[in-house]
Amino acid sequence: MLITRRSDYALRICRVLKDGKIHNVSEICRLEDVPKAFAYKILREMEQKSFVRSERGNRGGYCLDISLDDITLFDIVMELDDDVSMIHCVNGGCPRDTAEQPCRMHEEIVRIQNILVTEMRRKTIGEILE
Repeated sequence: MLITRRSDYALRICRVLKDGKIHNVSEICRLEDVPKAFAYKILREMEQKSFVRSERGNRGGYCLDISLDDITLFDIVMELDDDVSMIHCVNGGCPRDTAEQPCRMHEEIVRIQNILVTEMRRKTIGEILE
């Protein structure tokens, strides 16, 4: 699947954090309808990937650690899900696509996949959220 729940929630989190302020998990969850259990896990992953940083303490929470003008939809999906493939055979796993007998369906899916990747890289998150 191209956009998983994990990537969707990460993008929602970016939308909250775009203002550059520190937001706690409860606020993020309330504003973007992200379940708390998912939010903690995704924020931890985003912190490990240096997208966000955590601020400890009573007034702590999370804020962006990277400019949204420097990352794209593609970057978020690849960092959190490691794959933007529409279906598994796009990554060379199509047993019906051989040199002797190319799979026309595979070729078409790869063509569409390439368009999707190009479009996901076309705009930064910052441009999308303007």
